[in-house]
Amino acid sequence: MHIKMLTADSPDIETLEQINEEAIPACERNSLKDLMATDAMVIEILEEEPVGFLVIREFKTIIYLAYLAVRRDRRCKGIGGEALRELISEYYDRMIVVEYEAPDPSSSENDLKFRRKGFYHRNGFLESGYYTFYDDTEFEIGFAGEAFDFDLFCEFTEYLSTIVSDHIPKPYRKEYT
Repeated sequence: MHIKMLTADSPDIETLEQINEEAIPACERNSLKDLMATDAMVIEILEEEPVGFLVIREFKTIIYLAYLAVRRDRRCKGIGGEALRELISEYYDRMIVVEYEAPDPSSSENDLKFRRKGFYHRNGFLESGYYTFYDDTEFEIGFAGEAFDFDLFCEFTEYLSTIVSDHIPKPYRKEYT
C-alpha cells in the first residue's frame, strides 16, 4: 500500500468518486473535484488499484483530515491505519487534526462511535479535550503531534468558514461537575 497526491485530471478520480459515494454519508459528502476546487488535497490510497482516499486541508502548521475512506471490500484490513501512519510520518512536524463523532451512550450507534475513536487512537491520534458540534452531531477533536494548539485550531475554523459557509464549528471544552 502507498499513498500519492491526486490531481483533478487523474484517471483514478472516477473510481475514487465511487468510493466516496459508498463510504461517506450523503449529508457529509462533497465531490472530490469540488473539494479540490476549494484547495483541499486528495491523497489516493493505492494497492495495485485505488482502494481509498484521504482529504486534507493545510492551514499554517495544521493538517486537517477532513475525510478518510476505504473501499467497502478492503475495510478492516489495516489499509486506513497504514494510510494514517504514512500521513503522520509525512507531516511529522505539523499538528494533524481529525474530528470523529463523540461517543454518546444514548446513541444507537455508540459502539460504532467508540470503534472509530479507537481506530484513530490506535493509529497515532490523541484526545485534545475539545469538541465541536454541527449537523446535529457532537464531534470529538483528536490530534497527532506534540500538542494541540487550540488557538490555531480556532483560526483554522474561522478560515474554513470562508470556504465552506455552512460549516462553522466552534470548538469547546466540556465542563463536568
